[in-house]
Amino acid sequence: MSADLPDTPDRERRYSAPALEKGLDILEFLSECRDPQSLQQIGDGVGRTKGEIFRMVSVLAQRGYIERLEGDDRFRVTDRLFRLGMNRPVNRSLIEIALPFMNAFAEKTGYSCHLAVMSGTQIAVVARVESTSHIGFTVRIGYRQPLVLTGSGHCLMAFIGARRRHGLYEELRREDPWIDLDALDRNLDAVRAAGHVARPSGITEAVVDLSCPVIDRREGGAVAALTCPYLRTRQVPKEPAEILAALDEASRRISEIFSLD
Repeated sequence: MSADLPDTPDRERRYSAPALEKGLDILEFLSECRDPQSLQQIGDGVGRTKGEIFRMVSVLAQRGYIERLEGDDRFRVTDRLFRLGMNRPVNRSLIEIALPFMNAFAEKTGYSCHLAVMSGTQIAVVARVESTSHIGFTVRIGYRQPLVLTGSGHCLMAFIGARRRHGLYEELRREDPWIDLDALDRNLDAVRAAGHVARPSGITEAVVDLSCPVIDRREGGAVAALTCPYLRTRQVPKEPAEILAALDEASRRISEIFSLD
């Protein structure tokens, strides 16, 4: 009998791997939780008993995909899956191209910057360069936040294709039925018209998110957002417009080379 069967929905349902599905359910559940979860909470979250998930949780912890809090009986995801994702050639290429321009930006302005990509309805920071001054604000690699709360998120949402944005809106609506998508759409229209984001941080008081898109011209949409968390200091008294100009130059250069890579 030939193994070359047509790919059909019936065939997809016929083949299952219960243990794998259980492990993925646990990882997906924990990745959506802001706080560490107990074994009981994980079981409730994935619709299984503690006995059903105990061995799977133990194996995931042994393999480094989740971790138990020291002195506690709660678990959270690690960044191992994130690091695996960053090994994809397209991500390695983007980071390798971006870092020289990010370093040049930091040298020129004295400000930090980071590169963020879209991960579901969140941003994920994949590269960063710290400020060259003694005082600066930066975020760690692997940092994640909802798209709607961050300048990077607004930049990414504004410059992806219309069809992809529509699908994203549906995901956002499922997560928050009360979200005002009309207001969000107006904000994104303004971002596209300006060509960049300049807005107060939705996470940190007194910080202004300055963000410019990295465009893959082959695909016609943003693949990343280059962002500077702007905080005016007396040591580096530069205005947002000056920082934005340098950020825009860096993002354009990254876009040009990435589109040719």
